[in-house]
Amino acid sequence: MITHAQNPLLEKWRRHIARRDRLTNVRPLAAVGYLAHGPTTDGFVELKSFVLVLLADAPKRNGTYWPRLMGIGGSLVPWGVRWGGRRQNKFLKNLHLKPSPGACGRRIDADDTELLGLALNLDQALERHLENRWLPVRRSLQLPKMWAGFRRDDVKNIAGDGPELAARSSRSRVSSSGLLERAKRKHSGLILFPLEWVSHRWQRAAGFFVDIRRFPKRQTFVLRSPQSDSLCGYQGAMEFNFVASRFNGHRRPRRRSSSTRG
Repeated sequence: MITHAQNPLLEKWRRHIARRDRLTNVRPLAAVGYLAHGPTTDGFVELKSFVLVLLADAPKRNGTYWPRLMGIGGSLVPWGVRWGGRRQNKFLKNLHLKPSPGACGRRIDADDTELLGLALNLDQALERHLENRWLPVRRSLQLPKMWAGFRRDDVKNIAGDGPELAARSSRSRVSSSGLLERAKRKHSGLILFPLEWVSHRWQRAAGFFVDIRRFPKRQTFVLRSPQSDSLCGYQGAMEFNFVASRFNGHRRPRRRSSSTRG
């Protein structure tokens, strides 16, 4: 039986985190991974079972920085999905604090090996990219593709709409109905369509799914200044806010109307 002292993840934390000097300069990169707490079938995970995990340095009052680990869920809104914000902030951890069994608050529970392992891997990814500037790095965050699932009896009443579908139709010179037919997938007895094309019918959907087939298990991207320029924004029918947290005093940015998303 592996004891607490023999936990290989704790030893990894000691080697890579505890022995590192406190951060006096913010690392200009962030890293994102994810946790899937439900079953993954054919590359789809239910939205309610999916959590994005962000590691990005945050300032302290004494001028140093701490590695902030944030769990981010998604929620449905009339025009798509909102990632993060105060209500969807699942946890906020400080990777500088030594993990311990049963820990809560900003200290990681050492028994939660899935989260601790992911956190250490994200930190290693940041350090590796800082040490090897030739490694490719994303210029901005990539969010996962979302799908809405409908029962077969409802599919005949589904027609695509929205600026994303119109733009794709114009580029490909294929009708909106043709694109919708090409895109549909079968999953768990439902017919799935890209959420950004059918978000106006979200109340009729029987399920919402995150597509992880081409979504990176880990991604590293550049942080612009201020950080909120990189950690808050919009991608198609999705809003994201990786700054606001119910565990601190950050406020969420003012929401744009659905007519200005993009």
